[in-house]
Amino acid sequence: MHFLFTGNQVKGRVIGTALGCIQYCSFSPDDRLVAACCENDVIILEIKNEKVLATVEGHTARLTGAEFCPHYTSTLVTISEDRTFKVWDISDFSLVYQSQIITASPFISMSMNIEKPQVAIGTADDGNGFRCLHQLDVEKIVRKQKEKKLVEPQPSQGPVKISSRPSWKRPDQSEEADIVSAEDEIETGSAILGLHFTYGSQNKSSNSSSTPSFLRHENTLLNDLLDASPMLCIGTTGSLLQINAKTLDVYRYFDLQDTILTDILDMDTVVLNAAGSVYFSQGSSPDQIWCIVGSHFQNTVNVLQWKHAVIHNNESDLASAMSAVSVEPQSSTEEGKDDGLQEGHSFEGLTVLSNTPLLPNSALRSEMVKKVKEDPKAKKQKGATPQKKPGQMMKDQPITFHNKVKSSGYTETPRQTPMFKPQTNFSKSSSSNSLLSHSSSSSSLGKSMDKTYPMKCAPPTECHCKIDVAERPTPINRIKFSDDGQYLATALSNKSGHVFKLPLGNKGFSCTGHNNNVNGISWSHDGNWLLTSSDDKSAFLWSKGQSDPNMCIKTVLHNMSTDKDGQKKDKDNVAFPKEVNFARFYYMDKFILLTSGNTLYMYKYHLEQTKDDIKRYLSTSKYKQVTSFSIESQQITAASAVNGFYSYIVMCAGTNKSVSVFDMNVGRNVRIMADVHTRPAHVICQNEGSTFVSHPSSAYDLFVTAAAGDCIKLWDLRADRCVRRYEGHQNRAYTCGLDLSPCGRYLATGSEDKTAYIFDLRSGTYCSKLGGHNDTVSDVAFHPLYPQLVTATLDGKLRLYKDK
Repeated sequence: MHFLFTGNQVKGRVIGTALGCIQYCSFSPDDRLVAACCENDVIILEIKNEKVLATVEGHTARLTGAEFCPHYTSTLVTISEDRTFKVWDISDFSLVYQSQIITASPFISMSMNIEKPQVAIGTADDGNGFRCLHQLDVEKIVRKQKEKKLVEPQPSQGPVKISSRPSWKRPDQSEEADIVSAEDEIETGSAILGLHFTYGSQNKSSNSSSTPSFLRHENTLLNDLLDASPMLCIGTTGSLLQINAKTLDVYRYFDLQDTILTDILDMDTVVLNAAGSVYFSQGSSPDQIWCIVGSHFQNTVNVLQWKHAVIHNNESDLASAMSAVSVEPQSSTEEGKDDGLQEGHSFEGLTVLSNTPLLPNSALRSEMVKKVKEDPKAKKQKGATPQKKPGQMMKDQPITFHNKVKSSGYTETPRQTPMFKPQTNFSKSSSSNSLLSHSSSSSSLGKSMDKTYPMKCAPPTECHCKIDVAERPTPINRIKFSDDGQYLATALSNKSGHVFKLPLGNKGFSCTGHNNNVNGISWSHDGNWLLTSSDDKSAFLWSKGQSDPNMCIKTVLHNMSTDKDGQKKDKDNVAFPKEVNFARFYYMDKFILLTSGNTLYMYKYHLEQTKDDIKRYLSTSKYKQVTSFSIESQQITAASAVNGFYSYIVMCAGTNKSVSVFDMNVGRNVRIMADVHTRPAHVICQNEGSTFVSHPSSAYDLFVTAAAGDCIKLWDLRADRCVRRYEGHQNRAYTCGLDLSPCGRYLATGSEDKTAYIFDLRSGTYCSKLGGHNDTVSDVAFHPLYPQLVTATLDGKLRLYKDK
């Protein structure tokens, strides 16, 4: 961080005398006029001629503020304790607008919007009806920044000692340095002395871009999410900070005990130590911030020039940052905001949408090919029968001489018609019925594919129905809609999963077979297969409508070397070390992703739908491990991958509070996002959209993370930074799920206060609260075709919400 001290002596100018008690004053945007509030009047002073230009009167009570409009330099807005505000035109000395009495409390503050001709007026009300958006612990932030500065490696001075002794025998010099620095440090405290919002320069993308106009950020929701964020400048008694107002991340930090270069009074450096007062201002240049620091122990005022923090907002900013050779060196206090803009981490290669071809040795080229065994009987002629020798008996032949064993019919009702009655009505009803059923299903699917998700819809807030998933209260862990929107799958704590056919009143089918809690569930892209993960260290794959699993994934490598009892023969093919927390289809149903412990596994598979009724317990479906990745953490707590289209990106969150991004095409970890939350993230949700909606390519790079005891954060994968944060819900112990709407405008999350919250992604707070639940809302899911939301609770109830 560059911190400049001009070192010039400030000389004042007297522009008015004997004006009375001035309670408020402000400059015009062109620095030509000064508005000074004196009791019930406003005195307009001209700086250049040092005289009184005009006096504004008309308020019946004491004035509390007067501000010039930044868009119209001659427009002045005044507020007063008489609960009214007035708009004046100084150029022709006239009153433009006079309000009526608006509130029951006097106006006490006012702020102008520098982007639009708008004004915000604050009153002395007690604040009923308002809620806290964000709460910031400045003392904790300052302490963290100081600790980070102490542990940074310092350049060695003098000779370096090289030792062959063990680490526990070497003298620890870092502790001595920490002790010395701690003793030399002066305790200044963290009392907040000044606050100010600043806006940096917004670099808009050029209109000569080859991207169509309807896909640019200016015409989409991304313009509101990725625009330049204002900075909140905070001045304390011992430090100065610049914090992103949308994410509350620290971008600039300066300790007043550090030295500042100066040329005043023949001094090279100066130390401010402690501040008694701090004031911020932003001049004509949006990249510079002026800071006035009053000394706490001396009668001096220091004027500092501070550089405004820069945030890369769009593709052009990222491209310019990548192509720039002489990039400003990163400061240790910027918390690594540009760590993603390093070698091998270019935004052109790190995106959710695949923009490069598959490598020749890519793991995504692997396929599962079923080996067909040659039947020795097939080589013989079809009509030939084995010759029976005299005295030889035929062995190992089925009694019925058929592949399937049919029932003898003892449990059926007696026949009422002759057994051998010939059929004379040869009609095409049977064949036509089968064709009609197939055509009706295909036509219904075609009709649904013709529909699109409404992009401009209201959040679903009206409760339409509620049902119980089981006869007894059973906690629901996760819920998931199929991609066609016709089924809803639930993962339950009673060792099973249940699938409902929509609408929710219809009965579905259950998937039973796990020996422990089912913690996750997901659909294939075609909607014919279901994948569940459980705490019993296994993952099962089910066919839609079947209650028995089609394939069981219990071992790490494969399921090809097993005997008739299902026991593994390969010593290296061990069982999963811990419970399987994540299971999902990947790369358009070509692979299966699993997580167990701190390892991510990718499998190829082959499903066999035909079964022999005699040997139903033997599964002929096979799987084999393609690759695996381990992260530097004890356990993977969350994972995410896109299956609706081809993507190389897979994300994993670990207990080390970081998120690892894997490129499956390259086959390595391409980015580690450290300190994503104060606790390990328990959910990662990507903006995948749905089959019935399309977004610009940049929209798919947005993803959301959440952690217990922390907020929800929206991230941009290309920029490697947090875009927004959302607070207001309660999530302290349980891993409440969340989901993004297909339109990309809303974010829904569960909460421990028996309420579901819906956030507008463009704002920092929730827009709707869905009450009426009797227990913790464990998970939520948006319908892929209609603006509907389903909530799940720990008491085993599902609720469907629709828009008004």
